[in-house]
Amino acid sequence: MPKRSSELCRLWPAIAMLCCLVLPSIYYISFYYRLSFLNFEPSVRLNLQKEVVNDRKDGIAETENLQQPTNKVAEEEALKEDFDSNRKKILQWQPTKTDEEVQIEEYLTNSTESGKASSNTTLFCDTTHDRYNACLLTGDIRILSNSSKILFFSSSSSSTTNTTWKIKPYPRKWEAPLMERIKELSISSYISHPETSTPLCTINHSTPGVIFSSGGFSGNFFHDLSDILIPLYVTSHHFHGEVKFLVSDFNSKFISKYQSMLTRLSRYELINLDNDSNVHCFNEVQVGKRWSLCLALILGLFITNLYTNTIGNSGTVNNKELGIDTTKPPFGSSMESFRDLLRSSFSLKKKSITKNSNKKPKLLIQLRKGSRELVNSKEVISMARRLGFKVIVSGPEETKNITSYSATVNSVDALLGVHGAGLTNMVFLPERAAMIQIIPWGDLTWACRFSYGQPAIDMGLKYFEYEIKKEESTLIEQYPSDHLVFTNPGEIHKQGWNMLWYYFLEKQKVKVDVKRLRSVLAEVLMYLK
Repeated sequence: MPKRSSELCRLWPAIAMLCCLVLPSIYYISFYYRLSFLNFEPSVRLNLQKEVVNDRKDGIAETENLQQPTNKVAEEEALKEDFDSNRKKILQWQPTKTDEEVQIEEYLTNSTESGKASSNTTLFCDTTHDRYNACLLTGDIRILSNSSKILFFSSSSSSTTNTTWKIKPYPRKWEAPLMERIKELSISSYISHPETSTPLCTINHSTPGVIFSSGGFSGNFFHDLSDILIPLYVTSHHFHGEVKFLVSDFNSKFISKYQSMLTRLSRYELINLDNDSNVHCFNEVQVGKRWSLCLALILGLFITNLYTNTIGNSGTVNNKELGIDTTKPPFGSSMESFRDLLRSSFSLKKKSITKNSNKKPKLLIQLRKGSRELVNSKEVISMARRLGFKVIVSGPEETKNITSYSATVNSVDALLGVHGAGLTNMVFLPERAAMIQIIPWGDLTWACRFSYGQPAIDMGLKYFEYEIKKEESTLIEQYPSDHLVFTNPGEIHKQGWNMLWYYFLEKQKVKVDVKRLRSVLAEVLMYLK
């Protein structure tokens, strides 16, 4: 050991000198050549489109397309000329089908001298995701509240035409009938001319702004979280309260119900875009999901200096149902941290269950009325008590008061219920608690696992399921045994969501085999002990 240490001591000056030579070289190569170290997989095609705005008096823009230059010297000189002259560019990244289906569009123009705006106006748009559309704007941004217009300014010397994007800040764009009820926002470039009237700012904001819709399926607890609150958290939590929320399709019941959460995400009063006549001015505004900005900055920082002190957001989007995809940007948020926010917002005391073999675990049985009702609930309750659970029963009335019901859910060790929005209350369960989902008849296993099974696991819960047989469904009393409902449920699925809903979710009630369910609850009991 002493000999080896002495050898290291003799080598240390050489190692230090090597670092001094190598690190500056890496720094020089990375920032001088900008894009030279970005290595994409062979399946990714990178196309650069550059809009060069000349300083000619006629103000006409000349555009040239760059398809990955083959001449290395020509490429370097072209990039260097662009940086030195501070020319404006458009960046488009077009991935192949094997990538994450992300398309970033960057639009850069000079902003007008009027107002307190940054020197550049930028726009990034992602319209390729199947769940949402998203845009980011920086510069002189003006929101005309009750007209649903967002204007970003450019000087008349840099462009001659207005450009408009349409976007709805709600992340279920594949559901066309629903999206028709979501207010559409128009994002327009605004050319400032001496002879035109410029909308003057009535309120200037130094903080970012997030626009979200409280319409859509709000009022359904699953959609309240999956479509609005989780995406809003992902988009805004990193601002640590220094962000302003602007709400379209304003739903006062939704805002009131989740006020305690909203005030922890933003220190400022909400702006009701449906009932506001002000022109709100931001330095930057994002319409859509935060990770679009992150990816755009990763690429854009090596083309031009796009970094600014604040980031504005308009619209929020989720990566997955009732969850957060931690493998994709923005990083730093998770369902664990979101549930910490819930516990803080509703003053929930229990973070994790404590297993105790000498104490009866608490089982909350959540009952529905009407569709997917557990018709033999009394037998199930009696069986669970005999098995060794301390049973608590709740119905639709108990779930209406989120403050008191969240405390009830947080106090138990396990939650049992038939598939439906009520299972969303599992977000209030302590970590390591058990969630048992009863899956109705109709080839619904994948959908039920997607909606509540995987989200439960992501929340740090232990997931169990009980899938009923056709004999346990009240559909057996409504249709003959040779009906498609029993012989081939998949064919009904192919007829569309409305038919699936009608047969398997709306018309069906559940009468479980108590003996068969007992074996599942016995496994739950062993886990909790």
